[in-house]
Amino acid sequence: MALKSPAFRRKFPLLVTGGLLALQPLATSYVVAAEQFDCQVSAAGGWDCKPKTAASTLPPRPVHDGAALSGGTEAQTAEAAGSAEPKPVLVTESKGRALKSRSEDYSHLDWVPREKLTAAQLAETGPYCGGAYIEPIRPGMNDSTPKDESPTYLNAKVSKYQQEQQIATLAGDVVMRQGSMQAEADEANLYQTENRGELKGNVKIRDNGTLVVGDQAEVQLDTGEAKVDNAEYVMHKSHIRGSALYAKRAENAIIRLKDGTYTTCEPGSNAWQLKGNNITLNPATGFGTGTNVTLRVKDIPVFYTPYIYFPIDDRRQSGFLPPSFSTSSDTGFMLVTPYYFNLAPNYDATLYPRYMAKRGLLMEGEFRYLTKSSEGQFGGAYLNDEDDDRKLQTDYKKERWMVNWQHKGGLDERLMTEVDYTDISDPFYFQDLESDQIGVEKRDYVNQQGALTYRGDTYTARLNVHAYEMATISQITPYDRLPQVTFLGTLPYHPAGLDFSYETEATRFERDLKNGLVFDKEGNPDGSLGYVFDPAGNIIGGRRLDDAVFGLARANGTRLNATPAITLPMEASYGFLTPKLKYSYTHYDLDLDSKGKQDIIDYTAQAQSKGEDFLYGNYSGTQNRSVPIFSVDSGLYFDRNTQWFGKNYLQTLEPRLFYLYVPYKDQKDIPLFDTGEMPFSYSSLFRDNRFAGGDRIGDENKLSLGVTSRWIEENGFERQRFNIGQAYYFKDRKVQLPGIDYRTRKDSLSDVSPYALEYQYRFNRDWRFNSDFNWDPDSRSTRSGSAMFHYQPEDNPNKVINAGYRYRNDMITYDSLTGTWKVGGGDYGVPGAPGYIKDYYKIQQHDFSIIWPVVPQWSVIARWQHDYNRNRTLEALGGFEYDSCCWKLRLISRYWMDNEDYSQALPQNEKGDHGVFLQIVLKGLGGVVGNKVESFLDQGIQGYRTREEQAY
Repeated sequence: MALKSPAFRRKFPLLVTGGLLALQPLATSYVVAAEQFDCQVSAAGGWDCKPKTAASTLPPRPVHDGAALSGGTEAQTAEAAGSAEPKPVLVTESKGRALKSRSEDYSHLDWVPREKLTAAQLAETGPYCGGAYIEPIRPGMNDSTPKDESPTYLNAKVSKYQQEQQIATLAGDVVMRQGSMQAEADEANLYQTENRGELKGNVKIRDNGTLVVGDQAEVQLDTGEAKVDNAEYVMHKSHIRGSALYAKRAENAIIRLKDGTYTTCEPGSNAWQLKGNNITLNPATGFGTGTNVTLRVKDIPVFYTPYIYFPIDDRRQSGFLPPSFSTSSDTGFMLVTPYYFNLAPNYDATLYPRYMAKRGLLMEGEFRYLTKSSEGQFGGAYLNDEDDDRKLQTDYKKERWMVNWQHKGGLDERLMTEVDYTDISDPFYFQDLESDQIGVEKRDYVNQQGALTYRGDTYTARLNVHAYEMATISQITPYDRLPQVTFLGTLPYHPAGLDFSYETEATRFERDLKNGLVFDKEGNPDGSLGYVFDPAGNIIGGRRLDDAVFGLARANGTRLNATPAITLPMEASYGFLTPKLKYSYTHYDLDLDSKGKQDIIDYTAQAQSKGEDFLYGNYSGTQNRSVPIFSVDSGLYFDRNTQWFGKNYLQTLEPRLFYLYVPYKDQKDIPLFDTGEMPFSYSSLFRDNRFAGGDRIGDENKLSLGVTSRWIEENGFERQRFNIGQAYYFKDRKVQLPGIDYRTRKDSLSDVSPYALEYQYRFNRDWRFNSDFNWDPDSRSTRSGSAMFHYQPEDNPNKVINAGYRYRNDMITYDSLTGTWKVGGGDYGVPGAPGYIKDYYKIQQHDFSIIWPVVPQWSVIARWQHDYNRNRTLEALGGFEYDSCCWKLRLISRYWMDNEDYSQALPQNEKGDHGVFLQIVLKGLGGVVGNKVESFLDQGIQGYRTREEQAY
């Protein structure tokens, strides 16, 4: 028969006092160990204790006050203890707070006040926490030996051993340690035959960052299982505490609580807690569960659930995520109860059932994956919409759905893949419905793109397929690239220091312009672009916005482009000189529908009758364009050591000279597939094309002069930077976008560009100021400008101030209502026509936002963005935030300009909206309500995300 060894180590320093121990008189205040024994396991499985060798006389050892081991019977001892000890305070009477009866300062829970924390501990503690749970350093706390293989170490002030019963009785600061687990108590009885211990008085059981405190406990010595009565517990790293009528610690360190509580609040706070019949905390998985759970605020129940699954650290685990609820005019009351599937370490899924009182149940979900060479997600949503608000509007679908796939990866170290695909049921999907899927955003167009890229040593090849799905009816249909092939790189040899490079592209541009009748949200004909009449002259519907596209702009086509270049870079420590010669050849094969051809005939005749040129181009199935581009870029570098306000700086002076020559090539017969004109700025002085895209190459004969000066501190910190420049033109700029006559455009005839200035100043690493200013010397007016001030201290990012102003009156924009390009701000529509707005595209706005702590834990939040051009507020919000160690509350009133497609006319879709938003975050559980607050604060206030990332 195999012998069962006791759970104690085979030889342990347990000092057993013999008969003299029991014979000490009651009046004696200390016990002398006349004889010491060394105990180890015998062959029969019991304890074999032998006297130790004679030792010198030991000093007297105090007797623990609460132990009656020095004399008297056990009955007398129990009777005396019962009459002397007060009845312990039950944790169920504490109303969510820790027991002060155990320690006034809550030190029994390892609570350390903030003023006593070290600098390293403060860095890990929330800014509004009054302290932290700090696990004390102790022997064996990092021991990973299994419990059944670990020796047991015992220590106490007083001990007694009954050899026949194999019971050891310890008293006075009893400490028992086995592996990483340590138990402390005032008294302990150890039953060797049962491998069991009973602990009484100020019981503490520690293991792997967990502390359980109670009045008494039973411990299974061979497994580490324990049951603690009237228990409190702490999980140090997660800042979690709670209590229970009793707590059971399993062999695998799982804690089960009877009538237990869970909270992240400080020991003296009962701001919120979960209270349930049975709560289980699993440190191995990082999650907890509870049955018949109520969420209590100040011990008042506010929410009940028969079951809850919640995180106790930041690890992933399948289960319900914190629910959220809100209300809006589009959805009515809305409740979202996400469920998370932790399928594997490298992929997971989330289901978002979203109940909307006005629309029904939207089922949405996403699946995320991560491999060694790729990452991405699939997503989808479906709703059988019960709201008939849009049922009369064109393009609306009752069955609303969305599918989404985002992917980035590499088939090998050179071949990369990319997918960004979204499809929606109707163009109003994102206007009516919200999405919790990562990367899905509200925009006018959604991407349907897939790309394959190969990176060679000196070249890059890319195959791209890119289509768009309309998410609005107030924009015209854009061109798809089906497909686009690009090949660019450099040659591997450099004779005489020359660099040879090339860019090639082949793209098929297509779009399917919509036609048919259009009706607005009320079911009335949408007359934004005009009406369609029957033969009797009755209105039968509105015209599609795509009908505004006329002439050559209706063409589809294939574009082939090749641009080789030769560069001779010459660089030195004091400057550089880089002459460059490019040759751009472009070939077009075009298709034009019958309406476009007829438009050209009609509008050409109208222009000729007025003695004007037709500036929108004529159609030819084949177009070729060859344009040489010559430039010389040069610059010098000067620096000096200087002082400013007593501080040493390195000041630089960096003049730059750029010459560009591009001959004129008539390009008005080429349609615009992907091209627009970039607004003027300092950087445009040194670009070789004022257009973005391949359908226009601007003619230039100019010399640009720019100067940069920087002030750099000795540690490399750039205190300020100043740029100023201007271009001098030697000929007019004739190449324009369709419909724009360079002869009537003043800035195309000017001999000089506006003065371009940029200035950046950093007061320190917390304060910075950025500005740009473009002033036109011909009109003696400002073309554009902006100024932005940002303050956010590194050591206290809770403080945020932003103040900015923006002005621009030189935008080149496309007016979807007329199908024409507008210069200099630009009007919307045609003067005298319904819906006309002068200077609609002109920008003149200020933006101010602030997040500022007014008193500890209380902060004000505000933003005001105003449009001076149309004298309207774009967004205004104001409110406050309360932030504590365990919960956060935000209450914000917000007014904003919302865009919802009531019709095809953009200005008519701009409606002011107002809402009051409440957000409550229970730290340790997540947001309970008002998660939408996060999105508009993140988008509207620069520095908000940085503030939240450092928050506790």
